[in-house]
Amino acid sequence: MKARHFLATFSAVLAMCTSASAAPALWKISDEDSSIWLFGSVHLLPPDIDWRSEALDDLLQTADRVYFETDISPEAQLTITPLTIKLGFSNDGTLLNQHIGPELTDRLREAAKAYDMPMPFLLTMQPWMAATTISVGVMAGSGYDPTLGVENVLGREVPKERQGFLETPEEQIGFLGGGTMDEQIAMLEATLDTLHVMMTDLDAMVAAWMDGDPDALGEIFMEQMGGYDSGMVSRLIDQRNANWTDQIAGMLERNEEALLIVGAAHMTGSTSVVKMLQKRGYASERIQ
Repeated sequence: MKARHFLATFSAVLAMCTSASAAPALWKISDEDSSIWLFGSVHLLPPDIDWRSEALDDLLQTADRVYFETDISPEAQLTITPLTIKLGFSNDGTLLNQHIGPELTDRLREAAKAYDMPMPFLLTMQPWMAATTISVGVMAGSGYDPTLGVENVLGREVPKERQGFLETPEEQIGFLGGGTMDEQIAMLEATLDTLHVMMTDLDAMVAAWMDGDPDALGEIFMEQMGGYDSGMVSRLIDQRNANWTDQIAGMLERNEEALLIVGAAHMTGSTSVVKMLQKRGYASERIQ
């Protein structure tokens, strides 16, 4: 697709959008002769939330390529599932309680009972997997559904030949499963510490996302991760942002008119993808 046609089409759509209409944040990043677009997503959503906009829908149709964090299609699950089992569950006969000690085990048991999760199953997991399972279980029990998340919805719409991915499934799972035991235990403890406010925080993050307020969303997100080991936070956020920034620079170098859909938390803070691109000299414009 010619860049001039792409930009003219999208500019016409923007002209019809009013700034008073709140919508999830969308950025345009440009060099001298090309642009890419960044849309911050939420991976789980409740039903009946209308987060689509005409601007986003037009980009989905006209961008040369639509990039997601990683491939989560049913076909990709053939790789993801065995890898998750390998990294997420004990493979040496030890149980989770042998790693986390009696006090944290008791706290996990209380949470499992409160949220109707099988403790024997949790005990077969590595700490990061237990933390993730508890979190997703709590959110799903409150009506949040990964199949309604932005990536799942849009991944079903965009033709496979136009999809691209910033990370392999192996890389994405490795960011969690590749941490030290101390990092994983800190993640589990932080998850248990915030269970009582998890849904309130998630509701607030989705409200901020819908209102187009990424800074408010990022503040709540970082509070949720406040108990995480700094090494895991760096690996999950900062290192990935830097890697994506390198890839975006390559897209602009190739004059590729692309739309990127990544977690909204990666678009906030001093090490956000947007800030990293600005520091490299690219122009950024918040257009939704």
